[in-house]
Amino acid sequence: MTVNRTRRPSTSTVTRSVFSLAVLLAFLITGSPVQSAHPPVGLGTADRFAVLAGSTVTNTGPTVVNGDLGVSPGSAVTGFPPGIVNG
Repeated sequence: MTVNRTRRPSTSTVTRSVFSLAVLLAFLITGSPVQSAHPPVGLGTADRFAVLAGSTVTNTGPTVVNGDLGVSPGSAVTGFPPGIVNG
């Protein structure tokens, strides 16, 4: 007796295939490679921040942040301690 088993592709293989197909279709439709709608944003001095939020940073456990932690234009940072900021 022969058992016929079919192997299913992994989710990551399917995701890569769908993405590749989308890029190919975009190229065929527009005639040019897919590009971002906006140019990259220069982070300037923000690169030293490990956490940078717009309104509030809330920690709920024994978190260790290696780098600066900042909030702008907000000012609320809670949960430190028990969390630790090394920055």
